[in-house]
Amino acid sequence: MRRILVASPLIVSWEDIEQDLKETHSEHNVIIHEIAHKLDMLNGPADGYPPLHNGMSVSAWSTALSTAYEKLIERVDHHHRTAINPYAAASPAEFFAVISEYFFCAPKILHSQFAAVYEQLHLYYRQNPLLRSGRIVT
Repeated sequence: MRRILVASPLIVSWEDIEQDLKETHSEHNVIIHEIAHKLDMLNGPADGYPPLHNGMSVSAWSTALSTAYEKLIERVDHHHRTAINPYAAASPAEFFAVISEYFFCAPKILHSQFAAVYEQLHLYYRQNPLLRSGRIVT
């Protein structure tokens, strides 16, 4: 059975886009963030679990992301500084969107904090931003 997905518009704030463009070394990118939400919603409500590619392990995805999400929540709840934006602890959907921003905009930070998550996003997005950043990770 083939699912037909109806695309809804992606609405972003031009002011936020301009702010992201001014911050050249920022891990924030509103366009990536909102596109990650759209990808997440391809199989239902935004929940941090987008439809995975054939051959990707549901178990590996779930373990990597849920473990990292719980660690981030623990750090935020105990008022510890985090290298990842604490907003990512708001929900699994926000975690996926925020780590997607880090994957593309600050891959070294994401890899150093959550290497297993980086690997899952590497498989999901089918790219390796660390190659572009000068630090090769295979």
